[in-house]
Amino acid sequence: MLTDVVLTEADLSAVAEAALALLPFPVRPWNREKLWTAVLDAQINAKTRVDRELVAEARGALQVLDAIERFFLRRDE
Repeated sequence: MLTDVVLTEADLSAVAEAALALLPFPVRPWNREKLWTAVLDAQINAKTRVDRELVAEARGALQVLDAIERFFLRRDE
């Protein structure tokens, strides 16, 4: 079953590093809040259409990573 797959924060960092849309952003060590903050700051500071499009791609990549984190990240509780 697919839900048996378990990832670590290091795995999420590796996936984020492979996403070209996230290259300019801090993906290691994995910190969802810092990454979202960096992307949203870039959105606020985007001056050109190209900048806004790049930020939109980064937001999309983060949404995918959020879903992966929600379903597959190992939580040591």
